[in-house]
Amino acid sequence: MRLIMNWILAISSFLLLIAGFLPKETLSNETSTFGDTTFYHGEMARTLHPLSYLAIPKTIPISRLTPIYETDILGSHPNQGIQRNPDIMFTLSRLNSQYPDLDLNEPTSKRFLIAYIQNEPYPNLITLSQERYFHLQLDNDIFNYTDRFYTNGIRLSLISPSLSQNPLNKLLIPYWNRGINYYGLSLVQDMFTPSTTKVGGILVGDRPYAAYLYIASSKITNDILLQLRLSSELQIGIIGSASMGEYVQRSFHNAVPTNNEPLGWEFQVSNDLLLNYYARLEKGIVSIPGLDLLIHGSGTLGTVYTNISGGAYIRSGWFNPYFSNLYFSKQSLNKSCHARNIQFYFFADFSGRIIGYDATLQGGMFNKTSPYTIPAEDIEHMMFAGSAGIVFSYGGIQLKGEQFLISSEFKNGWWHKWLSVGLTFSF
Repeated sequence: MRLIMNWILAISSFLLLIAGFLPKETLSNETSTFGDTTFYHGEMARTLHPLSYLAIPKTIPISRLTPIYETDILGSHPNQGIQRNPDIMFTLSRLNSQYPDLDLNEPTSKRFLIAYIQNEPYPNLITLSQERYFHLQLDNDIFNYTDRFYTNGIRLSLISPSLSQNPLNKLLIPYWNRGINYYGLSLVQDMFTPSTTKVGGILVGDRPYAAYLYIASSKITNDILLQLRLSSELQIGIIGSASMGEYVQRSFHNAVPTNNEPLGWEFQVSNDLLLNYYARLEKGIVSIPGLDLLIHGSGTLGTVYTNISGGAYIRSGWFNPYFSNLYFSKQSLNKSCHARNIQFYFFADFSGRIIGYDATLQGGMFNKTSPYTIPAEDIEHMMFAGSAGIVFSYGGIQLKGEQFLISSEFKNGWWHKWLSVGLTFSF
């Protein structure tokens, strides 16, 4: 027996001696594919054993990737002190269920998965909000005793973390710092009429009838540390009779006995593609108890609207930090974050706008068969827009009333105003 053990030790020593001269393989940080599964390799740990390069690290539970969170009134944000074991192999297919807060739509979040975190802090991490909102907004100038120009608007919106899987989100603007993302879908219909709907035919020099309907995919990123909010939205739909603006307004007028049936819809802007891209950036300037001041800039590029604008927003009252979430949260979340459950404040918003193209006045970009439009030289290319309103929130319910005012959109036109009422639920 002793002789056998001596032979085994001798053979083992010989093999180890040979292995010490073998070239060591270098395991990369690139991806590898096995079947339908993609693996991401973190930095591989080494031991001093000469045969260690032959060992393949086992899969480590994703919980060992979880960053440390700080929870306060500002919400949950990853701390820079992220701890990660260098021996990591995991599949992206399991990541969403085991690490739901990481937003894989963001390039900076994907970099987090393969970054050398043990060498230096990795501060840029985009998380996905688990909050859900349903929003209903109604615009109408009937509350200002008019029935002209922008006369009616309806917006239905849903914000939910499940919408982060929408493939259109890849076309929305990425964010390159810390933040919390909200994804949404909206259905919007807006209607426009001349200065009067009681006269048929074409009113030359007046606004043409127009309406559009679109579906929008949107993303909002809140960066509470830098006090920034970045919003982007892709809008796809149609302008013209197919948007059913005529049907909606006629139905409303016929339902109210004192209203006259609108005349002239047969001369509305013809059907055409609506494809717009909208972006908005807001930056906090002053934030003290009872007072917020922000500046903002936005722009729209597309087949119906092309414009840029910039202005300021101010509010005063009792409210939670502007960039902590989307204005309010449900009662249980307010309690956990020590935030106000009741908010009540007044606000005002002012902006200047430069107009490049407006299809509701000039007709569609591709279909030039509209019976009547306003020529480009008669469009007011510089406009003023302002609004003021009041907001009341209790837990996960918010009620908002806002009065809008805009300067003339075309030569010899008038200033116009309308009232907007919004109801939002957080669930």
